[in-house]
Parts: sequence; C-alpha cells; structure tokens
Amino acid sequence: MPFEAWPKQDRAAWQELLRDGDVLEGRGPGAHWSEATRHTLQKHYAGWLGWLDALGMLDRHAAPADRITPEAVTAYARELMACVAPKTVESYVRDLKVMAKALSPDRDWRWLMDLSNRLKQWAKPSRTLTLPALSAAEMFGRCFYELDRLTDRDFSVGKHRIAYRDTLLVALLISAPVRSSNLAMIRIGQHLQLCGHEWHLRFLASETKTDQPIHLVLHDDLGQHIARYIHHVRPVFPNASETDRLWLASKGKPMAQHSIYDRVRRQSEHLFGEALSPHAFRTIAATFLAETSPEDALHARLLLGHRSPATTENFYIKASQLKASQSVAAALRSIRDGPEDRKGTLDTRGEN
Repeated sequence: MPFEAWPKQDRAAWQELLRDGDVLEGRGPGAHWSEATRHTLQKHYAGWLGWLDALGMLDRHAAPADRITPEAVTAYARELMACVAPKTVESYVRDLKVMAKALSPDRDWRWLMDLSNRLKQWAKPSRTLTLPALSAAEMFGRCFYELDRLTDRDFSVGKHRIAYRDTLLVALLISAPVRSSNLAMIRIGQHLQLCGHEWHLRFLASETKTDQPIHLVLHDDLGQHIARYIHHVRPVFPNASETDRLWLASKGKPMAQHSIYDRVRRQSEHLFGEALSPHAFRTIAATFLAETSPEDALHARLLLGHRSPATTENFYIKASQLKASQSVAAALRSIRDGPEDRKGTLDTRGEN
C-alpha cells in the first residue's frame, strides 16, 4: 500500500517514529534508524497494511498497534509462507515486530517476539551457494580479457555497450563485493570518486545495511576500464547526461536493483559458465581471503561491511584449519623423506 494511501493514524504514527527533535523536544523511537532500515520497515509495514486491506480487515479508525493481533499475524504469516521464500516470511514478520514495539513499547509483545524467533529458526536459505569452479583471480582475469576484447567495439551499437557494462559490473563485484542495494545507488563523483590515479568507492553509514561506512580502493587495472566506461561507453546510452548514476539501462534510465541482479547472473554465466548472484561474490571474496591466509580472512569483515566479527569468523576458522593441515602435511612429508628435507618444516616437538 503506497504511503499516501495509509490510514491517517498510520501515517501520523510513522512520522512520529521518525521525529528528530532536540534535547527538550525528544526524538521519535525510530529517529536513529538508517535510511536503509527506514526503507525496509516502511516497505514491509506497507505490505502488512495492503494484506489487511485486501481481506477487508483494515479498520482505518483503529490504532495501528491494535490491528497487530496473534490471529491476524498468524494468518498473515501463513499466507506469506504460501507465496514467498522462508527467509522473506521471517523478515516481514520480524519487521512487523519492530514496528509493533516502536508503535506501542509498553504493550506486551512477547507472543510476537516468540513467533518471530520461531520463524527465524525455521527459515533457511532457499538456495545453497556452491562456490564456482574458478577462483576469484581466474574470474577477474576472464573479466579483463572480455573487457579488452570489447574495447574497440562500436559502442553506439546497443549490444556492445551493454556487454561492456555488464562485464564491468561483474568485475567490480569481484574487486569490491558490495551489496546489490549499494551497487545500484552508485553515483559518479559521490560514491565513485577519482582520487589522484585511484578510483575510490565510498558509502556513508546511513547508506549501508549494517550502518557501517564503506571505503574501498578499486584495483588499478579495473580503474582504466571504469574510466573508459564513464568517458566512452556510458555517454552513448540515451539521456546519459540527465543523471549521475553509474549504471544505466538500455533506454538511459538508472538500472533498478532487480535489473542489476538479472544482468549479473546472465553475464557471470556467459563468462564463467555459472549464473552467480551479486551476493555470491561476497562469499567468493571472503573465501579468497581465507585461502590466502588466516590473517587475511579477518579482513573480510571490513571488506564486506559486516558489523559483527562473528559473521566472518567461519572464514577465519576455515583458513586456520587449512594452514594447520598444510603444516601437518609438511611435517609428515619431512618424516617420510628423511632428515635432509626437514629444514623449514613444522617442528611439532614440545607443542600441545
């Protein structure tokens, strides 16, 4: 349900949640929410209102919190379960819980918190990610080969400029695996900046899912292709001068997030033989760092913009296990091959 169509009380309640007053006036409970959080909560609450309205259950004179009852929410969750992935069901009910607690903090929402927790345990990713056969370095190399191959093409021809754009999208994700929402919002001069000879990618804390600022320096070789895209490929898109958004669709409008998702999957299948989502590149990047060394695995949290170290801890553990197994294997080889080959290998004597 569009915000303008929300019941008057819901619109007023939403605006009160976001009210940003001074120390005397006080602030709304949601004044600290980031733009990304506000957008998601508004979207999910609008879905709740739309569902109530479609079933004739939307009492426009009732207080917003009064409509959030165990019976209504259970029916809502059951209908979601029949239509969307488990993780999506969990996120919609979780955000309804957030809204309920913000709208009426003194009410007992234990039943809704319990339901949200049960759904969190029940929800599992609808797809299990299997890492591609190619390494990140090999994929990066294929992207550069394709970009070099396309360099001399006539970009006034739509298929040529789109192929260059899509390949650059994939290459950027390998070098800077940001979330698709951030990928779609990139503006030239604001998020993507040329600093000396380096291209920097920056996002404010308010622009990221985890409220963590992101600042990445792009690979040197990628920089020349970004410059070529900005100065020679992008200007050929219709109406390119009317926006500073980096990624343009075939008709010149900024690419939507779902369009970027589809093009990344299509182009990665063309380049690597496997259709990879933008999110898959985040796991690929963390795995690549883990395979390099346990210390590099710890850098994955900063690269991916995770708030908690626990999110990337598994990559550190796997890297440590890999390094330990390699050391043991080297020690065993030295025993097998004799004392002359033991120099430089692991000495396990005296270690626990």
